[in-house]
Amino acid sequence: MKRHLVVTCMVAACGGSSDRPDGGNGDGPTISDCPILPSNHVFNTAIDTLPIDPRSDGYIATIGGTSKLHLDLGTQTDQQAADFYGIPYNTVHGAAMTWPAIAFFSADPGLSWDPKAESDCANGGHAVVSPCTNASPVLPYPTSAIIEGGVNTAADQQPYGDHHLLVVDVDACRLWEGYHVYSPQSGAWNIFGSASFDLRSNALRPADWSSADAAGFPIMPLLLRADEASTGAIHHALRFTINTNKIRTSYIWPARHLTSNGTGSTNLPPMGQLFRLKASFAIPASFSNQSRAILQAMKTYGMYIADGGSDMYVTGTPDTGWEDTTFSQVQSVAASNFEAVDVGAIMSRSGFDANSGAVP
Repeated sequence: MKRHLVVTCMVAACGGSSDRPDGGNGDGPTISDCPILPSNHVFNTAIDTLPIDPRSDGYIATIGGTSKLHLDLGTQTDQQAADFYGIPYNTVHGAAMTWPAIAFFSADPGLSWDPKAESDCANGGHAVVSPCTNASPVLPYPTSAIIEGGVNTAADQQPYGDHHLLVVDVDACRLWEGYHVYSPQSGAWNIFGSASFDLRSNALRPADWSSADAAGFPIMPLLLRADEASTGAIHHALRFTINTNKIRTSYIWPARHLTSNGTGSTNLPPMGQLFRLKASFAIPASFSNQSRAILQAMKTYGMYIADGGSDMYVTGTPDTGWEDTTFSQVQSVAASNFEAVDVGAIMSRSGFDANSGAVP
């Protein structure tokens, strides 16, 4: 049974969240009484007037101009089902719950590095420990957490897939995101890596640190959410993936981390590269509110390469509120309708801080 103080969410409205237009200068997305990052964070800032990156054509050619958008989410909310698609998140009242102990995997057969030195955890007093050197780390994981990829049996606890567990502590307005998270028994958690973000802060991860995402990004603020899309307006950027061997072995602000499967070729976009749907692309009037909201967000706020994966996969939460037409309509749009954005126009502004997501 779920604790009465824990809410597991597959949509952003959990706890009464709302999103309001901001353009980087007003009120940004919120969850309960917490901002989903400050309103002047680049993820919450309109980027439709920034210049086109001069390497845009090469990037699109690398991705494949005929590749089409794919919504990496679904309508199944039973996490034991085979078609449970998307990344859910959970909200908790961290001040009123017991934080369970967690153990780091010593090694992951699918990865060749140990991210513990780049991971965050908490101590017994719930203070953030970064990097996680605490001998008895804890995290605010609810007993009945909803996890990407669904629930696994106690006999099946080998790390595979991303298996992200996202938790928002609405008492502290802090986001905790874990990678390769498994519960071999009730109240016990094994993880491979963990990252924490103060949702009231523009601070980025330390340079060269990963997170639960290869780019060092927070995942939850960039997710597509059905209730939000249904309003007809999304006021934040999105995350997407391309094949990891198509990502340059470097990263660009606001990313903090790179992958090494690609090459240094400048025809490959760097990790964290921002793309937007071209202004010339006419969003069909016949498309649903959800579809139009998603595509307009891709024009106004754009989407960032956040990790390696399948080409043009845009991540969202599992939710029964997703409409069938949303999949067919959004997924009809090809990569050739996108262009890379030159974020150097922000980085050259007076007051820019490479360690902050704030837009001067």
